Amino acid sequence: MAVRPEPERPQRVIDAGSLPDMGDGGGVATIVVADTHPIVRGAVRLSCSSIPGLEVVQEVDSAPALVAACEERRPDVAVLDLSFPEGLEAVRELTERRLAGAVVVLTDRTDGPAVLEALRLGVQAYLVKASALGSVGRQIERVLRGERVISPELERVAVAELGRFAQLAREGTQVRARLTPREHEILVMLGRGYTTQQIATRLGISPRTVETHVGKLYRKLDVRTRVQAVSRAVSLGLIELR
Repeated sequence: MAVRPEPERPQRVIDAGSLPDMGDGGGVATIVVADTHPIVRGAVRLSCSSIPGLEVVQEVDSAPALVAACEERRPDVAVLDLSFPEGLEAVRELTERRLAGAVVVLTDRTDGPAVLEALRLGVQAYLVKASALGSVGRQIERVLRGERVISPELERVAVAELGRFAQLAREGTQVRARLTPREHEILVMLGRGYTTQQIATRLGISPRTVETHVGKLYRKLDVRTRVQAVSRAVSLGLIELR
C-alpha cells in the first residue's frame, strides 16, 4: 500500500471520571503488559508495585495476546512494545475498540514512522525503555491523571516525520501533474509486476511504445530502473501496491 498522510483524527480524551480515583487510595488501576522479554515485564510490574493504586493484573508476550487480554479484562491501562510485528495494529485495535482506558507504548523504537503513527492512533504515552523503564509506574500515574506523556525529543521526531509526509505529498502532486494518463496507467501496471509484453498486450500497443513511455516515466520520476520507479511512485502516493 502507498504511504499517504491521513486526515488528523480527534485525539482520544481520557474521561478522568471513569478511571480509579488515585488521590484517596480507594481505587486500583488495572494494567496489562505486553513485551517479549520477561525481564522487561517484571520491571514494569516492579515499578507499578511501588505506586499505590497501580496493579499489573496480567502479562503477555505478544500483541494478539494483549488484545485478547484487554477484551477480557478491559484494563485501565495497556502497555505494549511496538517491536512486535503486529504492534501498531494492536494499538489501532485497542484505541478504536476502546479495549483499554489508556494505551502506553514502552519500546526501543524511536523512528519517525512509528512515533508519528502511534501518536496519530491516540496513545497516551510514548516511552523509551532505555530512559523510562525504571519510572514507568510514575508515567502511568501521570497518564491516569489525564496527561499525555512524550519527551520533547520524540515530539520533534514526530513533527519531522509529519513534515516529511507533507513534502512527499507536495512532490507527488507535482509529479502526478506531469504524467500523462497513459504514463500513469503504465506506472500502475509496473507496480503490479507486468512485463513490457504484458503491458503492450493489455493496452493494445507495441512493446516499443511501452518502452518509450517507461523511459519518460524514468525521467519524470528521476530514476533508472523499474524497481526504483515503483518504489518512488509508492512513496509519492502515485500508486498502491496490491
